[in-house]
Amino acid sequence: MLTQPVDASTASYKVGYESPSQFSREYARMFGAPPVQDIKYLRQGMNAL
Repeated sequence: MLTQPVDASTASYKVGYESPSQFSREYARMFGAPPVQDIKYLRQGMNAL
C-alpha cells in the first residue's frame, strides 16, 4: 500500500479477508490506528526523504 496505489479495501482481499471493514477493524485493534491513517502518515514520511 505504500509503494503501489492500492487502497485498504483491495489490500484486505489480497491478504484473504472477505470484508474490508473486518480488515480495518482488526488492523486498528492490532496497531492502534486504522490502515488509512497509518498509510497517510507513512507516505508523508516517504515524501520527506
